[in-house]
Amino acid sequence: MDGTYGLHSAVAGYSDKELISPENLILQSDYQSLLSSEAFRLRTPILGSEEVLSEMASIRTEEDMSTLIKAKIASHPCYPRLLEVYIDCQKVGAPPGIACFLDEIRRENDLFKQDAETYCELLVKYKSDLERPFDEATTFLNKIEMQLRNLCTGASIRSLSGQSLSPLLWKILRFLCHSCV
Repeated sequence: MDGTYGLHSAVAGYSDKELISPENLILQSDYQSLLSSEAFRLRTPILGSEEVLSEMASIRTEEDMSTLIKAKIASHPCYPRLLEVYIDCQKVGAPPGIACFLDEIRRENDLFKQDAETYCELLVKYKSDLERPFDEATTFLNKIEMQLRNLCTGASIRSLSGQSLSPLLWKILRFLCHSCV
């Protein structure tokens, strides 16, 4: 049939597969970055392409909204249980290969869940270890404050005034007593 159209030598080395090879295809992420690039925005619009661009912008915001909704769903506390039930529903009547694949997904989810629980337990222990010195310091300072208040009561000062205290110690004691009361 190539001979009919006179394409003998021109098409001899041509192959459809060369155009469809992975190196020649553009990925969606590359396409999106091309559309948002400065060079693409500065081009001259042809045949109503601005309408297409505005449509693509609305699709992009819909994708962002979809991503946000997916993130909210995945972070919900009931999501792991929902995923388990969904996988169980998908396994009903599924071929053995698909059922095995779904079981593998569940096992991966269980491993992630176990890792997440272990990590949470470690964080709780870490928080406890961080709080311990602060709690001990607060307890110590509360005891010191209580002892100073007891020391600064009228009976304690009167009983101490009969004893010989150095003038410096006496000034410190008065200062502390006035700051406690």
